[in-house]
Amino acid sequence: MPTAPRRSSVTRAAAVVCWLTASGPLHAEEFFATRNQNPLLRGFYLPLPSDARLDSGASLSATLLVSNTLNVERNARESLVVDGESDALDLTYENALARRWRYRFSVPVIHDSGGVLDSVVDTWHELFRLNRGNRPFSPKRRMDYSYSGQGTIDVERSQTSVGDLAADVGWYALDDARRTVSIWGGLKAPTGSVARLTSDGAWDGALWAHTAMRWPKWQIAAELGVAQPFGDEIFAGSAHRSSAFARFAATRVLGSAWSLRAQLDGQTGRVAGSELRFLGPDLQFTVGAVRRLSGRWRIQMGFAEDAAVNTAPDITFFLGIHD
Repeated sequence: MPTAPRRSSVTRAAAVVCWLTASGPLHAEEFFATRNQNPLLRGFYLPLPSDARLDSGASLSATLLVSNTLNVERNARESLVVDGESDALDLTYENALARRWRYRFSVPVIHDSGGVLDSVVDTWHELFRLNRGNRPFSPKRRMDYSYSGQGTIDVERSQTSVGDLAADVGWYALDDARRTVSIWGGLKAPTGSVARLTSDGAWDGALWAHTAMRWPKWQIAAELGVAQPFGDEIFAGSAHRSSAFARFAATRVLGSAWSLRAQLDGQTGRVAGSELRFLGPDLQFTVGAVRRLSGRWRIQMGFAEDAAVNTAPDITFFLGIHD
């Protein structure tokens, strides 16, 4: 409960800045700075989208993501309960490294609790006649991340932790007003906490390709890559395997200040041998808007849903500021 007023104040302040600051031309940007916030898998490396232009110079960003999840699954070998709310603050810094090269550092700060959105999410599902799952029968504002099978997870108290630090480097094969093609690689260091599910306790790596095309009113972009954990202390080694990930986004420019975007993110299964949907392949759909402020600054806002049911958090709201 103490986090609710702070989150509300941040949202109101961002809205005031959004409307009162003069706008400028839109920055070439194709993705939302979001990724799957699954509490059991977030400790494994999944790089953020890499959509900066080659000549963008130094860039800072901060994105607040509030995810609410209630998932209960069980089979003959495994069982899990994921009931809680996480507030993740993704911080990034990137800059030019050399001709045709850029680098980026990113780190999340994550707070888990029972949250305040249980009733809101349940009412949303009921209003639009969506599957309410176990929500009508579960206590509100409960915090319970538990799993047994290939390893054991038991987190029942509110907690805050810094996650794993990641460093990425990208090479731009092509970058002009119409098109961008770049190749990226990254490493994640185990600076987070395995006990608090903000790290897998190992170094991880990833390689991915980015491409984008731009027109006066439209932008489309895609990324395709492979992530490789070099260890796994959460699922007793069962998640020590490669996984493929992909993203696609389409952006409609509405003028000098606003644009709308739809984004689809997916990844193959992380945990070998698991038949639980929450630990298998995932698909997440995101919609939102970008508001351009004066100078280089812009605000992203929107929400993400599990396009494939029970493969990602039930709902994730996000608000980010970028230069």
